[in-house]
Amino acid sequence: MAANENKKYLIGPDEGVHLPVLDITHKVIAEDFGGAFTITEAGLPPGEMIPPHTHAREDECNFVVEGELTFDGGGEIVLAPAGSFVIKPRGVYHAFCNTGTVHNRHLEIHAPGEFEDYYDEYERIVESEIDEEERRKARVELGERYGVVWHEELIPEVRARFGLEP
Repeated sequence: MAANENKKYLIGPDEGVHLPVLDITHKVIAEDFGGAFTITEAGLPPGEMIPPHTHAREDECNFVVEGELTFDGGGEIVLAPAGSFVIKPRGVYHAFCNTGTVHNRHLEIHAPGEFEDYYDEYERIVESEIDEEERRKARVELGERYGVVWHEELIPEVRARFGLEP
């Protein structure tokens, strides 16, 4: 059997495992490329923010497909319209927000891969019927296992930079 006989060369628009609460679809998982990278497609409605956090294990890149996103990378603010790539190196905190007026679609590329497992576990935490304190503790524990640190102390400052209400 040839090495690429079972490889898939096209992932269609409606293909991939969808996580409805997070609005993330796994398009390319780590095992497809020997752990080299993971690609997810995600959506973010206007006014929604992904809070400041730092990845210790992977570099991340976003490609904006529709709408726009505003990024805070280590305190530097950039507006990324459709067609833009935003580089988010490991070890530097980042946050992003849909400061536009339309729903955003973007690709997230993590290298090395296997970050899709984090999203799967986080989806279960978010959809579970636990109180906010338990959810926060579960998110911190999950982050510790995956090398992600959430910077809750930076949220008010980042929200202000994005022009969001407190």
